[in-house]
Amino acid sequence: MENPNLENWDEARYKELNTYFRIKIEQMLQTNPNLLAQQQESSTLHLQQLVAEFGEEDKERWEEFIRLDKLKMEAAMWDHLHGRGSRYRPGIGFTNPDQDTSW
Repeated sequence: MENPNLENWDEARYKELNTYFRIKIEQMLQTNPNLLAQQQESSTLHLQQLVAEFGEEDKERWEEFIRLDKLKMEAAMWDHLHGRGSRYRPGIGFTNPDQDTSW
């Protein structure tokens, strides 16, 4: 049975957005005055605080990334439930079977 969760999956776009936001967030944590002040006040920053600092275009990109990330998780769950793909480890998530030697 084919995984129906992959119908709208675009791995290249997911990787592109993932890389974009990793760099963007790193940059924001180093240069954004609001985030720097929040970091000094509290050692904890929540993702929603970072997203709130995005411009409109980045908020749209973020929504696309979250949609793709949800598809990725649904596909991984589907494969897991059908005995294929990566193993699931509580607290860690889905692991790459080629790298996971602790089983």
